[in-house]
Amino acid sequence: MKTSSLLSLCLLFLLPGTIYGQKEKEEQVKAIVESSRFVILFDRANPSIGRSVMLSPLYEMRFDSTCVSVYLPYFGRSYTAPADPRKLAIELEDTEIQAQTSFNERKGYTIVFSSKTETNELITFYLKITLSGMSTLSINSSFRQSITYLGNLKM
Repeated sequence: MKTSSLLSLCLLFLLPGTIYGQKEKEEQVKAIVESSRFVILFDRANPSIGRSVMLSPLYEMRFDSTCVSVYLPYFGRSYTAPADPRKLAIELEDTEIQAQTSFNERKGYTIVFSSKTETNELITFYLKITLSGMSTLSINSSFRQSITYLGNLKM
């Protein structure tokens, strides 16, 4: 009886600190995303067919409200063969974009943008960032199967 009372009392004191820390992190994520300049580090790739792949080293996407830089390995089926077989990755370097951002109090941020590559491939990016900083990037391409990357917002 005494043990459960003591445990309940400890939890009562620890809970407000946990909630405060969580709210503080949510405010930090909001400030970073709303600044429209952030970096996301990806550590896992989920192809539409096949198993999940751990990414090492971490790959990143640099996002600015008007441009994006990203280099991500691609795992999946390509519908057209690339002219240079060494260029299978999804790669954009300071590419201008027009992003649409929406916010949901429960789900976090959703950012959607499209870009064309040098090979005239149209790629649509769906980036979701939760208020805890977890990120999911889903990519749809006109030349390949879709793929999803998981990572975290760099704080």
